[in-house]
Amino acid sequence: MSKSRTRPLRIALAAAAALFLGGAARAQILEDVRLVTSPTASVLPHRGYLFQGSIGPESSILVALKVGFFDRIMLGASYGLQEFIGRADVQTNDHMGFEARVRVIEETEAGPALALGVDTQGEDAYIESAGRYQRKSKGLYAVVSKNYRLGGDISFHGGINYSFENRDEGGIDAFGGFGFELVRGFSVLLDYDPALDDNDAGVATHLTRGKGYLDAGVRFDYRDNLRFKIFFKDLLGDYIPQSGVNRSIEVFYINMF
Repeated sequence: MSKSRTRPLRIALAAAAALFLGGAARAQILEDVRLVTSPTASVLPHRGYLFQGSIGPESSILVALKVGFFDRIMLGASYGLQEFIGRADVQTNDHMGFEARVRVIEETEAGPALALGVDTQGEDAYIESAGRYQRKSKGLYAVVSKNYRLGGDISFHGGINYSFENRDEGGIDAFGGFGFELVRGFSVLLDYDPALDDNDAGVATHLTRGKGYLDAGVRFDYRDNLRFKIFFKDLLGDYIPQSGVNRSIEVFYINMF
């Protein structure tokens, strides 16, 4: 593996270490900025940051850093690799992922919040020959979110998106889901993506069976700064190259500069 290809990973890990050591204040656990794979209309507060690390199939690892500005804007960067554990050579993604989100309308008692954003980080490995991730990134998106209190907190989210991974097949896609807090600190998550931009059987690089991606997860909050999520993705078996449920674990660390 060349030095040039590992440089983004070294930068990301160094930044994460600096943030862990240099956090100035504790931050309360916030609304989810993402359910399982679907974005929400939430953003980090001004000077808030979130460090995310996940591990999934094929010993894949994804590290991400997101930072909030002015209680309206969130910027992030991410980098992934596969075969991190084992004897095979470590495979790095050829591209870093970037995200920018602007909360355009604040949530009120009567209406939902609205956010516009762009996210170039897809799921799992990047397939260079096809010019796409195994599961396409959201690309340009608009999302609305509304929270209610029904015993526990319950939130609903939905939106539309257009992925830039459209060399062979593209178009408007949609997503939606909800999160429900069963007891304080423990929530269940569910979201759905019909993958409308990746279901044309006439396209050689399409990777779905037309069922859409149904994803579920559970979320554990620990104290004020730490959040764990366990995901069970593709419950409908939509992904063609592999069968079975995609299982992954994510850890989130939240703090303030």
